[in-house]
Amino acid sequence: MENQSLRTRFILFALACLVPFAAVAGYILDRNLELRNDEIVGFETSLASSISRSVSSILTSNTDALEGIAQLPSVLSLDAEQASVDLGQARRVRPELSGIFLVDTDQAIVTSSGVDPSPLLDGITPQFEQTVAQNVPSVSNAIRLDDEVSVVVLMVPVTTIQETETTTSDGSEESAAPADEFSVVPTPTPTSDDEQSTQPPGKTNGVIGGVIQVDRLSQAVMPPNRGMSEIAVTDGSNVIFSSSGIDRTTTTLLADNPEPVQVALEGGISPFTVTDPGGASRDAVAAPVTYEYAPWIVIVTHPAAGLLDGISTTQTIIVVMLCIFVIFALAIVLGEVTARPLRTLSRQARELHQGTLKEPIVPVGTGEIRTLSERFAEMADQINSQVAGMEENQLDRERQAAQMRDLLRRTNRLQEDERRRIAGEIHDAVTPLITGALYQARALQMTNGSTPEEELDSSLRSVSELLERATDELHDVIFELRPPDLDDLGIVAAIEAYVDTVQRTGLSCRLEVAGEDPVLAPEVRLSLYRIVQEALHNVVRHAGADEAVVRLETNEESVRLTIRDNGAGFDPVQAIRPTSLGLLSMQERADAIGATFNIVSRVGGGTAIVIERPNTGDILSDAVLESMMSMSNGAAPAEHQAESAQNGTHADAETSDQVRQEHQS
Repeated sequence: MENQSLRTRFILFALACLVPFAAVAGYILDRNLELRNDEIVGFETSLASSISRSVSSILTSNTDALEGIAQLPSVLSLDAEQASVDLGQARRVRPELSGIFLVDTDQAIVTSSGVDPSPLLDGITPQFEQTVAQNVPSVSNAIRLDDEVSVVVLMVPVTTIQETETTTSDGSEESAAPADEFSVVPTPTPTSDDEQSTQPPGKTNGVIGGVIQVDRLSQAVMPPNRGMSEIAVTDGSNVIFSSSGIDRTTTTLLADNPEPVQVALEGGISPFTVTDPGGASRDAVAAPVTYEYAPWIVIVTHPAAGLLDGISTTQTIIVVMLCIFVIFALAIVLGEVTARPLRTLSRQARELHQGTLKEPIVPVGTGEIRTLSERFAEMADQINSQVAGMEENQLDRERQAAQMRDLLRRTNRLQEDERRRIAGEIHDAVTPLITGALYQARALQMTNGSTPEEELDSSLRSVSELLERATDELHDVIFELRPPDLDDLGIVAAIEAYVDTVQRTGLSCRLEVAGEDPVLAPEVRLSLYRIVQEALHNVVRHAGADEAVVRLETNEESVRLTIRDNGAGFDPVQAIRPTSLGLLSMQERADAIGATFNIVSRVGGGTAIVIERPNTGDILSDAVLESMMSMSNGAAPAEHQAESAQNGTHADAETSDQVRQEHQS
């Protein structure tokens, strides 16, 4: 993945997006399929209920008609001649009945009209016996008369009321109608075991039967537009009639699905799935016929919903391939549009790294890429500025290093000159005195005690004076090298002693102290003393002044040392240069102790040097210690050098004003 281009990554991303897309599409299609199947089942249930009501309506209507016929006196009396006439008239009124017949309780034909009932008697025996025994209507199974005609027989009992005794509400007994009087007996209804039947006792004389052709019944109940639905009405074991898609003679619909059939026979509605002879899956619903005397059920089937109903396989492949092509094309275009500004940024970053970037970076792209490009342009500008600053700092460091080398060279020369001066002073001032004292002592020794007492005392006094003068000369030399008062009595006493020494040269010099004597670290005391020493030395040698003042001010915040004179003055900007070793040495000493070094001077107006540092007592800060360690290694920190140069060139305004006021006073 690390070396793959954005275009490749977008393509892989597009492929990865196809997985959840396919999952979501599959879920949606599955849910859609489930909803469509639910709709199909709902439609089948509604259609099955409609057909059930139609079948029940036809059977109920014909049952009522047969019950009316069963109430005719000729039928009740089993009068064959008169009953034949009445049955003929009834069949003309009910054309859906192909035949009407009357049989006695022994299943012997009394009379008939229309279809000859003789071939039907064997097929209706179970229902006939049920009707006679229970005195209720019944419907036979489908009976095939020939290859093309099938019928069902609707049977209604012919019942007379028998004479019985009943008790009236006042307790008297009444006689029922005589047996030879024919009256209508209501059709009994099934009752539960704990309920008492309202059917009055009577005698079943026979059964009136109506023959209904299955084809006519099918035409009456089948919907004119059933679409792709297939319908079958069965008695639970055989198909009574069905639509064209179900063969009543060869179908295994009932045998293959006994459980939903049984549920429907018990009064429930059961959806299930079947497979047609062509192997296609179909949704099916089994619902009972609501006619209570006919244990029939209605089965409606419909092709199961498919994921791609109405779309051919070729069309599906074309659509899928088109979607994949569009996704890949978008991924390639988007990858190219996204990668182009990034390639530009990558090239510019490489050129910036190699230092070959010439033109400025122009923001490219949109959105986050443009933001990245803008930030990169800002970073490049900052890097270029930093590089330019580093190059300038490098030049400054090189110049400062050259100055430091020159300063070190001149310092070494000055140290050698100072050593020669000290050696010369010892040789010229101290050595002759000691030599003279030595010669006089040897002269006294050579007299071997014969020198008169007065000459001896005079010689000894002379030797003593020579030694005292030699001691004073050595003391002056030692004081210039390292004043003992600096460590023993403090900075104030040391400066005061040096001021007295300078005053002996003819320069009017004095020390002013404001505040208490400061408590300073030894390194700070020595640096301040050397600055005073160097400054007064410059006044004596170069300023041409007749007055100099050293002022030491101490407060809680800072320690300030000011050396001013009324001499010729100079230009501070021109004074801070490699050849001004005195000023440079004072500036380096001030930097080493963390103090600011300012010069205020003008030609003909005298000079003031101001050194100021925070009053930290005898504790040196980490920065000062680091600076002093760097100084001891022979190089000053660049930041101290730059700060010193800046302080030497541009004095603090407040300090400058104060120094000018003091100088003018």
